[in-house]
Amino acid sequence: MSEHNIPNPDLPNEIINDILSRLPVKSLLQFRRVSKAFRDIISDTRFIKSHLKKAVALSTHHRILVPTSPLLSLNYNLSPNDLNASIELNCPFLNSRNAIKILGSCNGLVCIIDGSKDLTIYNPSTRRYFKPFRSPQALSGSNESNQIEYVYGFGYGSNPSDLRLIRFPRFGRDSGHIRFGIYDFIDTAGTFLNGSLHWLARHSNIEDQNRVIASFDVSKQTFSDVYLPPQEPNLPYYMLGVLKGCLYALGDGVFHTEIEVWLMKEYGVVNSWSKFVKIPVDMWTGSISYMRPLRSVNDDEFVVEIDLQSFAIYDTTKKTFRRIKGVGNLKWFGDATVYVESLVSPQVSCMLY
Repeated sequence: MSEHNIPNPDLPNEIINDILSRLPVKSLLQFRRVSKAFRDIISDTRFIKSHLKKAVALSTHHRILVPTSPLLSLNYNLSPNDLNASIELNCPFLNSRNAIKILGSCNGLVCIIDGSKDLTIYNPSTRRYFKPFRSPQALSGSNESNQIEYVYGFGYGSNPSDLRLIRFPRFGRDSGHIRFGIYDFIDTAGTFLNGSLHWLARHSNIEDQNRVIASFDVSKQTFSDVYLPPQEPNLPYYMLGVLKGCLYALGDGVFHTEIEVWLMKEYGVVNSWSKFVKIPVDMWTGSISYMRPLRSVNDDEFVVEIDLQSFAIYDTTKKTFRRIKGVGNLKWFGDATVYVESLVSPQVSCMLY
């Protein structure tokens, strides 16, 4: 990093940079106003990368983003039982009358689409945002049928700085690319892990209706199948996610009385699927109709989203739920996401197929 005129000459630049790189974004944005030297350091690309790397490793720099109106950012790290450090994010780019869906989160950026199909890349920590298209009409194209449905993914390949927004037609019949029109997607938002995006899907050109994971390598721009754990025809896996650094698949138990979470312990190795936990659906205050693991708290506990209305911590050892307090009465919301606080710019590349 280039030399700057640091306000405290007694400390070497390397130490100052290291101290700053461990601070939350809110503090760094305040320090940028202290002096030109601090502003130059904090704006430097190498510093931003260094800060991101440390933030990813520090659970205290992770928050939950809830797609309510306005958006709600929750800190579950101050106390694992309390989300009282919540922040309402007033976003001028969102129309409060439109439904909001989060399509993915990566490097501190969140991809959001609203009911009018308007896409926005948003950094909740810096409040900066980027609209890849001038309007929803520019995204759709003047000659394109409005009946075509799409699925989306947000991630990067071999270069973590090369973030990309990916879009495919949901059904293979609508794809203009032969090599991409092989799936009918079940998920509308891809799950990012290890340089690839993942959707639950079926093959569109064969009679076999078993579900597979369609894995898209962001760098190579190629698809491959990742096979799910053994499944009963009438009990298909219905959700993917990431937990403990592993891809997970969610499914119902045999009698619909429990939810099974399977982890792929070794990425890409089908035989490494392992049943992580079974959660009885009647353990909550009422029967659970929808549950999604969000993030591990420690080796035994993880945060779950329940019925799109509340959050809890599930203890895999004690087999108990603890309701997370402090959010207030949340109205119904869509799937929340976990994001890391970062300084990364929201300007990303877009790949439309």
